[in-house]
Amino acid sequence: MLPEGDVEPLVLRQRTVSGEAGRRALLLHGLGSSESCWDAFVDGRPAGLELWSAGMPWRAGGAFAPAEPDDAAWITEAIRRVPGGADVVIAHSYATVLLVTLLAGLAADGRDPREELGVHGVVLVSPFYRESPRDFSWGELPRFLDLLRLGAEDGILARSRKPLAPDLRAEMAERSCEQLGPHWVVRHLHAYLRIPFLPVHLVDLPVHVVTGDQDPIVPPAEGARLAARLGNASATRVEGCAHTPMAERPDLFSLAVQQFLTTLPAGHPPAAVN
Repeated sequence: MLPEGDVEPLVLRQRTVSGEAGRRALLLHGLGSSESCWDAFVDGRPAGLELWSAGMPWRAGGAFAPAEPDDAAWITEAIRRVPGGADVVIAHSYATVLLVTLLAGLAADGRDPREELGVHGVVLVSPFYRESPRDFSWGELPRFLDLLRLGAEDGILARSRKPLAPDLRAEMAERSCEQLGPHWVVRHLHAYLRIPFLPVHLVDLPVHVVTGDQDPIVPPAEGARLAARLGNASATRVEGCAHTPMAERPDLFSLAVQQFLTTLPAGHPPAAVN
């Protein structure tokens, strides 16, 4: 059964309070995932980092087929809802496509995300990126659907607290895709197909790309190419990881985030939240 129209499309939640460093980060999950994909990272986060997570419209159990705003606009809305502002946005999978789309659009208009959104750095986890429209082919469309099922299965495996039999994991993944519905799948593919047309080279905001060397959903080479094309980017490739490094190796992921934070200016003061 599809969610009814009264499902809140965007839900923001404070996960940790700020320390003396005063840095604040917003966590954005991928398609058909949820805020729980960040749980292991939240537990082992860098010291003093205040964390907020957003349940986006494309989450498991989220709103079905909202017409407005567009998906990149939901990213803007999530950032602006963080009390006191977010210094860093950390996005995973589908959310990376939308975040890069947003940043490239601002850059093309000559607008600075530091001034527009108060964001001073971005971490892209397992990002999708292809440089040319010719990098997409008609023949891979059926495989694209298979990869979405595999992505759902990968997320279930990463979040599971106990081993799951392969058959049960596959059944849960199929059910997750059925609940998500075709609408978000089409929007994901549409956003992905637009990436080659984005002026990503104009984005000068500090960006750190994190990929897993065994990612079956997005080849880690896509993240490396994106980092090379962005105007001010660095990268970490986590060994022994698939599509969700923050859940599979939260220690190494936290270290990568911590090292990136040291390159950024001082953060916001702690937010006053009732």
